Amino acid sequence: MQKSKKATIGIIILMFLYGLFTYSNWVKQNNFIYLYVINPVFWLSLACILKYGFGKTYDKSKNKKEIIQYCSIGVLIYIITYMVSGLFITFGKNPYSTTASGVLTNLWILAVAIVSKEYIRYKLVQNVYEKEKIKVAVVISIIYIFIDFNISRFFYGQITVFYIVKQIAQNLIPLIGKNILYSYISINSGYIPSIIYELGTKLYLWMSPILPNSPWVMVAIIDGVIPVIICVYIRYVNTKKDIFKSRDRINSTNPKSIIPLVIGIILAIWFATGVFPIKPVAIASGSMEKELFVGDVAVVKKCNSNDVVVGDIIEYQMEGYTVIHRIIEKRQRNGQFYFVTKGDNNKLPDAEEVKEGQLIGKIIFKVRYVGYPAIWLHIIQTDEANIKVET
Repeated sequence: MQKSKKATIGIIILMFLYGLFTYSNWVKQNNFIYLYVINPVFWLSLACILKYGFGKTYDKSKNKKEIIQYCSIGVLIYIITYMVSGLFITFGKNPYSTTASGVLTNLWILAVAIVSKEYIRYKLVQNVYEKEKIKVAVVISIIYIFIDFNISRFFYGQITVFYIVKQIAQNLIPLIGKNILYSYISINSGYIPSIIYELGTKLYLWMSPILPNSPWVMVAIIDGVIPVIICVYIRYVNTKKDIFKSRDRINSTNPKSIIPLVIGIILAIWFATGVFPIKPVAIASGSMEKELFVGDVAVVKKCNSNDVVVGDIIEYQMEGYTVIHRIIEKRQRNGQFYFVTKGDNNKLPDAEEVKEGQLIGKIIFKVRYVGYPAIWLHIIQTDEANIKVET
């Protein structure tokens, strides 16, 4: 293929202008036409122009099969991680249409763009000389992130610090992680592995009849971590097979050292979001002093009414919030348990009895002072109570 820096720059400018167009008022007012016609047609047309106008690209990758395998395994890990989390949380109905027509619609409005964009990335990166490839890949990634992240969401309505943190963690960081992976693949191994991972994870979401009701923090971690792991493995394989790399350089790229850290981070997030039978709760009031102080973290074990007795400290659900107080009396009426509770630092018992259906769990131990970050997040958020705190 003839290398043409000017042609590459021209296509990149065209994509940037299209990105600006996606933020226009016309798109907001005609969103249906944009989603169903303009967006898939634009990316498909641009891919065809590159395919037939830029000539043939010769793939020199020696590790293409291994990289395809890594991306396929990444898809399986992605699906298994979500499904296993559902066993601990709950499953809900898939918000996407799983009918034949619904799947076909998603393939047209989303899959066509996914396949076309990765092919475009690959062709543009390979259309310049070696020293320019990383620069081109970075610019393309920035444009794709600019289009997909949709920063206009920050310009409408009431914006809080929590909202910004959530959008960055849930949407921006995973986009950055995937674009790093796909750019690295486009430089070293074509475009097929990128399509396999992106389309494979999306097909799971489009076609599964049920999906886990996963907390957004968990979704952000899974979406952000798995592409990074795949990228590290690919880099290791490429380095290992390069005979000109030193042994120290090869060992430094070995991904085995980071796997335990990644697994530990995922498990910690699962623990914090209540996936396991025990979960942490930050204490935000002084009603249980001198047993539980503001800033402490109480570890709650999920249980039922038969597992608690007078003297236990329990967490129970009220409307819109949870409470952690001590049981001072346990009663039974008409086959159902009721609990009289009281904060150790309160003069009077709580005004209302706690029904057994409100019981979440009991406190099994506490950790001092580590709950302040959770309390801070709870204060700055508005109506999105993603982190439970004691009131």
